[in-house]
Amino acid sequence: MDQRAPADAFALVGNETRAEILRVLGEEPWAGLSFSELRSRVDPDLDSGQFNYHLQQLVGQFVRHTDDGYEMRPAGVTLYRTIRAGTFSRTATVEPFEAGFDCYFCGSTVEASYEDGIFHLRCPGCEHVYSHTMAPPSAVEGVAREELLARIDQYNRHTMLAFARGVCPVCVHGVDREFIPGESAWSEGAERFDLFVRHTCGYCGNRHFMSVGLALLYRPLVVCFFHGRGLDVTSAPHWELEFAMTDRDVTVRSRDPWEVALETTCDGDRLELVVDETLGLVEQRVVSDVE
Repeated sequence: MDQRAPADAFALVGNETRAEILRVLGEEPWAGLSFSELRSRVDPDLDSGQFNYHLQQLVGQFVRHTDDGYEMRPAGVTLYRTIRAGTFSRTATVEPFEAGFDCYFCGSTVEASYEDGIFHLRCPGCEHVYSHTMAPPSAVEGVAREELLARIDQYNRHTMLAFARGVCPVCVHGVDREFIPGESAWSEGAERFDLFVRHTCGYCGNRHFMSVGLALLYRPLVVCFFHGRGLDVTSAPHWELEFAMTDRDVTVRSRDPWEVALETTCDGDRLELVVDETLGLVEQRVVSDVE
């Protein structure tokens, strides 16, 4: 596999003309523009030879030349959309506001905020972190608070679902998963958990920590159990699902080999799931009228 050094790849776009070529092609990445049309959109006054020099610097890494003209390669599309989203060039701040639920550990009202490219969902009382999400300024600019919370919820769900199903959401490589003690996770308040599921991508280095409840959130029996009792766990904000945001419903039955049980109740009935070290299902059942 051919691979350009990261410094060389970024150096290619450290020029105003090349950056403008990527911007123009990025608006319709698969359309294909002829040399003359592309030059007229970028800078019609630029010498043809100079323009061709800059264009050819991008061909291969970010741009390709086809029978239909010049168009973006996937790497070019990714770079263009990242730049357009303001990830590298813009900043935004959202002052703390109430997130609409109380902390499961101390009862204080949890607050949401955004700063330095990070969305925080944190309890001001005990400092427990419910969300620490990297997101570009485009996630928060010109959006109402309720919509911001909904966006982050869905974005986090996208990430969690990919990891839970064994795929890295950044590079689409397979991931490894393992149970780890709560104190080994990175976030504030993680020591309140006996257990986390750590997903690691050995290809791009991405890592993600989830409670057992979050790791099992989209299992069919979990979705059906709650849906049949009036709760849609696929659309309710995931931080409002206590079984997913604490480990009060989790029991470690065995560590060698791993057997971990999730036992949670809703509307007087109990759901029981037992998984092994790969999160493979060992047991499952629903018990009615347990209260």
